[in-house]
Amino acid sequence: MSEYPYEDRIHSEDRVNYKTVFSSDAIKIGKVEAAFAESFIVKSEKEKMEIKYEIPRLEIASIKDNRITLKLSGSELDEKYQTSSIEKSSK
Repeated sequence: MSEYPYEDRIHSEDRVNYKTVFSSDAIKIGKVEAAFAESFIVKSEKEKMEIKYEIPRLEIASIKDNRITLKLSGSELDEKYQTSSIEKSSK
């Protein structure tokens, strides 16, 4: 697996849309919903919650195929980059 080659720099040319995001401790976070020059939005659906994260591109450890691995553990991600959580209604 190749390392993310842009240590401490933004590389907005990378295609991150629709890729699956994993934390450094191999926890599946969710899929990329939108990408910006310096960050991307990840939508996670866990049990009855929908959680969104805005993650800086500098937190990417590697991109391989359809998988993005972050430098952060799952708990660090929740602390630093969670932007919203919504309880899904049961139908």
